[in-house]
Amino acid sequence: MADDYIELFLKWTPSAATESARRWLERHGLTVMTMKSGVLLSGTRNQIEKVFSVSLENIELPMNLPVPAELRDHVDSVTLPKPRSYHP
Repeated sequence: MADDYIELFLKWTPSAATESARRWLERHGLTVMTMKSGVLLSGTRNQIEKVFSVSLENIELPMNLPVPAELRDHVDSVTLPKPRSYHP
């Protein structure tokens, strides 16, 4: 479904220019929340597929996504984690 909401974990490289990378991600419609060693990215399925040039049909989780060329100097990895199971 195109309107699925997805969260990804992005890990910075040691020499990352985090503000310029953050602005690039936000310009591409993603929400960026700071974490200790990276950021939590969120967006719709369509946004994620477009920014990371992937199809999220029939995938196995967790999955590492390709880092866009514009971010390779700043980003070590982008991971789509396996969802947690919640028990009431």
